[in-house]
Amino acid sequence: MRKDTFTSRMLGALQHAEFRRLWAATAFSQSSAWALIVARAALALNETGASSAAGIVTFVAMIPSVVMSPVAGYLADRFDRRRVLAAAYGVNLAQNAVLAALVITGNLEFWQLVVLSTVNGFARATQMPAAQALLPNLVPKSKLVNAVAFHHATVQGSKLLGPLFILPVVLLGYSEWAFVISLGLYVVGFGLVLQIRTVSRGVVDRSRGAVGNLVQGLSFVYQHRLLLPLFLMVVAHCSLVMSYETLFPILSRDRLGLMEGAELYKGGNLLMIGIGAGSMVSSFSIAGLGSEKIRGRILLALGILSGVTPILMGLSFNLTTAVIAAFGVGLSQAGYMTLSSAMVQQIVPDEIRGRVIAVYSWHLQGAMASFNLVNGILADTVWLNATRILGGFGTIFTGMTALSLLNRPLRGLYSRGIGTRAAAEALAER
Repeated sequence: MRKDTFTSRMLGALQHAEFRRLWAATAFSQSSAWALIVARAALALNETGASSAAGIVTFVAMIPSVVMSPVAGYLADRFDRRRVLAAAYGVNLAQNAVLAALVITGNLEFWQLVVLSTVNGFARATQMPAAQALLPNLVPKSKLVNAVAFHHATVQGSKLLGPLFILPVVLLGYSEWAFVISLGLYVVGFGLVLQIRTVSRGVVDRSRGAVGNLVQGLSFVYQHRLLLPLFLMVVAHCSLVMSYETLFPILSRDRLGLMEGAELYKGGNLLMIGIGAGSMVSSFSIAGLGSEKIRGRILLALGILSGVTPILMGLSFNLTTAVIAAFGVGLSQAGYMTLSSAMVQQIVPDEIRGRVIAVYSWHLQGAMASFNLVNGILADTVWLNATRILGGFGTIFTGMTALSLLNRPLRGLYSRGIGTRAAAEALAER
């Protein structure tokens, strides 16, 4: 009996075939995305020699969420979510194919990399709200937290899988083939998405018009006593301690002594693998958490650790210690994101889920895009480097997490979590 109970708690969502298809498609597509993030930043820095170039390509791949996410959320509630998801996958597949062809033939120019990164960003900004809005319809409500944890395990764990897939060609000195591998991963993900059969739509009041329906999701978040402070903490988390992609090649060059070419790819790749490994351990562990009180307390603890671990990574004195520290970064930050996302899904009603998740994605991706650009620009200054940036922002977020205990709804969240009754009370108080 205990074995069955443990298995059901840990792997409950994976017992449903439609969820398995979405889960696997997410794993392949996100692995492709993170392989691209690492490879593009290294390619931009290697080709131009400017830290800001790595920041620019990362920024333009993330900033479309600010523009597209509200529209994507509306689309995910207005139309069949699986079709919106498939369309986004198709656009990203085409973008991957063009980028791989240009890199392999040696015809890629920096402006083309910027344009293709932007297209990639718009497609991902559409893909993510659609996938997250579809997810609760693929499993029973009793398995929702487990499903969200597994979904985030793939999103966060892909930081390990994507760089790991391209590591062999990077180590052999054929870094350009990383873009071909990324394309192959997306082909598999696209095929899996096409096999999803569950029809899922939200509820859109056509009398409100497109703008009115878009505002409905924003209004729900901004007027909610618990969601608003939780959102603000997660935005701060993404801005201050999760916008490290731009800094990886810079940290590799300036702190770890990996100067150029394949060495830059190697450093960023191994650091992201460390992040991904910690992320997978954390997300899969959270999938088995059954106690709401424990979830709330762990969220607070992971918030503190999310600020401390980047400081340790920035202070690393060689690649080995940096990868170990990166594991801690992934462990704490993925756990924080998984728990906070699960709590959001527990509160939000299905009829506006797409729009609220879009608001969530809009805030997070916009923050990460902006701070990746900021970090790249800051790292080009004489008096700042990757170590100081990681340390400074990590310290600020640690302090913010401690101060969040002064907020009454968050304090209640940390002590009680969000059960069915707590979620109902929070909704009633908004």
